[in-house]
Amino acid sequence: MSTGMEPAVGRIAALDVARLYGIVLVYYGHVIERLMYLGNPAAALQYKFIYSFHMPLFFVLAGCVARDWGATMTPAAFARSRLMSRIVPLLAFNALLAALSLVAPRDFPPVPLATAADYGNAAVGTLIGLPVFNIPTWFLMCLVSVEVVHYAVFRFLRASDVRIVAAIVGFYVAGYLLNREIELFAGGDFGRPSWWFMNEAIVVYAFYLLGVMIRRRNVLARPATPLAVTAVAAAAIALVALTYDLNTGPFRLIPAVVILVSGHGHMLWFPLTAAAGSIAVLALARLSPPAAWMIWMGRNALILFCLNGIVYHHLNGPLAQAFASAAPASGWVVLLYGVAVTAASLAVAAPLVLLLNRWVPQLVGRPSVEGPLMPRLL
Repeated sequence: MSTGMEPAVGRIAALDVARLYGIVLVYYGHVIERLMYLGNPAAALQYKFIYSFHMPLFFVLAGCVARDWGATMTPAAFARSRLMSRIVPLLAFNALLAALSLVAPRDFPPVPLATAADYGNAAVGTLIGLPVFNIPTWFLMCLVSVEVVHYAVFRFLRASDVRIVAAIVGFYVAGYLLNREIELFAGGDFGRPSWWFMNEAIVVYAFYLLGVMIRRRNVLARPATPLAVTAVAAAAIALVALTYDLNTGPFRLIPAVVILVSGHGHMLWFPLTAAAGSIAVLALARLSPPAAWMIWMGRNALILFCLNGIVYHHLNGPLAQAFASAAPASGWVVLLYGVAVTAASLAVAAPLVLLLNRWVPQLVGRPSVEGPLMPRLL
């Protein structure tokens, strides 16, 4: 997704296209999630497939454009940059959804928002643990923690690819064991603070470093024939299809990978499938014609990600109830329904992206833009 870390020159179109594909998976995954909760087995299988890799993908993409802040920024400058480009959008989109909940009650998740005390508790949770008003924005919280880790440790890794690979293995194993043995933070209880998902940041920093390695080795810009890239995409997709259901746990909340609650499942199947899925999306993005609208959507993926909270909290539930009562539960019907709702949601979101970028870019991940209502924040 758009992370605010892209270099001034040398943008790679495939990364923007990959962000768009990732956003499509997020919207689609949340659509079929509600069908899964209504007992649809086809939706549950599709959910498990998508969730086996789609959130690790976003950390890989973030790593592909990561800067070596530790070499160029003081701690104060780094903190200010993360505040303005990450935390301001996090708070802005949660405030938007909090205001919306006052006039349009939401149905999911079952976190009470009926009294002033409920809103106060939700506000505290949003500041320290789970962004209750707009749960999809948890990714921004976790990304901040990952970037803090990167700022602290990458200075010791930058000189050697071998060190980076060792760190990928080390962070993953340490984070996996920590979260498997001790439910320190979010776990299965939304009432417990996760402290900005620092527990999970240890795990997903491994995928972030995988993205760093992809960029360092110039994988996405290196010359390759379409046939070779197609072969990579096909092999990676096949690997996901063959392995995602081999991951049988242990999980948390539901029998699928859910990064939000540190539910990874099997120690080896999880990273294998997640890495394969990420590579598949990157390969498909490289094969895709770099259409202007796809690149634009990809560059605005942060906004689209956060706007998904409206669909997630307010629309997916009623739509799923109506669909479940009127349509058969076959996999193809679920697929068509999910595609239709996803496409409609993104089509409606696009004008909102234009409005937000036009009037309040400083609140949606572009802090260095001037005007028209606010000065630049960086």
